[in-house]
Amino acid sequence: METTKTNFDCFNPDSNEYPVIFSLPHSGTIIPDNIKPLLRKDVKLPNTDWFLKELYDFIPKLGFTTLQNNINRYVADPNRKNFDISENGDYRHNVIYQQNTFGHPLYYEPLDKQQIDQRISEYYQPYHDKLQQLIDNKLKQFDEIYLIDLHSFAYYPGFEMMSPADFVVGNDYDNTSSEHIKNWLTNELIKKHYTVSDNFPFTGGHITKHYGSNDNVHTLQVEARYNIYIDKRDFDEEELTTYNTELFNNAQENLKRITELFKAKMR
Repeated sequence: METTKTNFDCFNPDSNEYPVIFSLPHSGTIIPDNIKPLLRKDVKLPNTDWFLKELYDFIPKLGFTTLQNNINRYVADPNRKNFDISENGDYRHNVIYQQNTFGHPLYYEPLDKQQIDQRISEYYQPYHDKLQQLIDNKLKQFDEIYLIDLHSFAYYPGFEMMSPADFVVGNDYDNTSSEHIKNWLTNELIKKHYTVSDNFPFTGGHITKHYGSNDNVHTLQVEARYNIYIDKRDFDEEELTTYNTELFNNAQENLKRITELFKAKMR
């Protein structure tokens, strides 16, 4: 895990060329130095969007406004609604996890309210403040805008609710974006010989549903399976440090071509 850098990177924040924002909330690998000692020595932090910033590094270069999180989701998860509904810090429902995604405890001692509130203030809220600022700026220039929330996932054998598709495109069953834009992206991915699941099992997290509640903001959550860009194998409770270069480069080229078509569509 990295130890330096800012909380997030924002590219082309003042660009008014395209009515589009890309968000990568789970791409970070940084665990701040003051948090590392609290983690159990044997803990693993799996289910991060490994190498996603590298996979999509062409997006800012194409001129799109892009917000990338550098802080790991295990510190604070921007794609969760800001309230706790379970005492054990289940990753599916809490901004601050107290277990990893395999249900194993992260800390020797449970985090207290002060620690949780501090993380929300330092690592969660700034991401949303910046994202809202970007949205407000775009809406001053365009009647409608698009927010594309980029993620990745692994298919874990035994997790019956997980999709084996290459991509999952979620828009809360057409409630956060038009069916047209979802179908356009789905068809372009299929043309590249990928399989695509419609809103299963990811209908869109907090970012997609919260910002998509604005009728002028079309939001999509796009999930890329590890197997299409990291490696063709089963994944387990692990932290990833390498990827299959040939597989990665092929996926990146395919996604770049689709994004270039999207760019032309936005003009």
